[in-house]
Amino acid sequence: MMLVTDSLDRIEVFFGEANNAEARVYARLEFTKAPGDCRLAGRVIGPTCEYAHTLSAAIPLIMKRLPANAITAQPPALLAEAVVPDPCFWSAELPFLYRVEVELHRGTELLAKTQRLFGIRPLGAVRRRLVFEAKPWVPRGMNLGGVPQAPLSEWRAADLAMVVECPSETLCGDASRLGALVVAEIVGSPPVLESEVQRLSRWPAVVIAVLNSTTPLDAGIRTKARNLLLAQSFGPGTAIEPAAWADVSICEGGDAADLSRRAVSCRIPVIARRPAAWRDDLVQARGECDLLQRELAGTGDFAGYFV
Repeated sequence: MMLVTDSLDRIEVFFGEANNAEARVYARLEFTKAPGDCRLAGRVIGPTCEYAHTLSAAIPLIMKRLPANAITAQPPALLAEAVVPDPCFWSAELPFLYRVEVELHRGTELLAKTQRLFGIRPLGAVRRRLVFEAKPWVPRGMNLGGVPQAPLSEWRAADLAMVVECPSETLCGDASRLGALVVAEIVGSPPVLESEVQRLSRWPAVVIAVLNSTTPLDAGIRTKARNLLLAQSFGPGTAIEPAAWADVSICEGGDAADLSRRAVSCRIPVIARRPAAWRDDLVQARGECDLLQRELAGTGDFAGYFV
């Protein structure tokens, strides 16, 4: 048998149905040939939080048998599930994290093992709104290069998302632990973008990935971006015509009337973005997001504001 990877480095860990009573957490590994008696096992351990004390529990990962139609509809895979009772959701205020330990067995032999930090973050797009835990969520964001360097604690205190081009694993991990929001901007070919969104979807701090492709993207990229919102950016004066894979449109421009005119007919949430300029600190950047919101109030239906 030949697995896609000789280890579990590329395993997907994600959540499915999640509510206050329980959350379903999955570990998934694709393979290229029939896995024989291989199976996934492990446990979900936690939660832990930088700002709160909690009681930790260990919930086992149990192998699931996929129906034949599920195997033929997408690459075949091993899949294990853990049902986490009374889940603690990840948020900037309380960034609860779980540790997911995954093992690959063949019969009684342990072939590989790995672990991931993981957060359950019920974020989504409903019609023209963004929602978090079924409540409206209006993100404000600032380009990392547009302000002096500041610790993640100050981004969190300003309630400001950090817009970063291809954020590193270290930044994503620290932001997930400390409760700082990250909006990732990615440029490249479809294979590069697929690899990047799969990497970024591991981290609960990364709430939106803005994809800028050198060629059109297939709607299948959604399968690589579990639990992550995908955004498409439209420059000043450009008509907003979102692709099938996009959850969010980002409308760039400086004039309120132009922003509103272009966004009015968009079927998905639109984030208004003013062209980047240097800001002296995060407080000023947050103030300009609020100013942009006031300028657009009553002229359009916007889901967020970036500067």
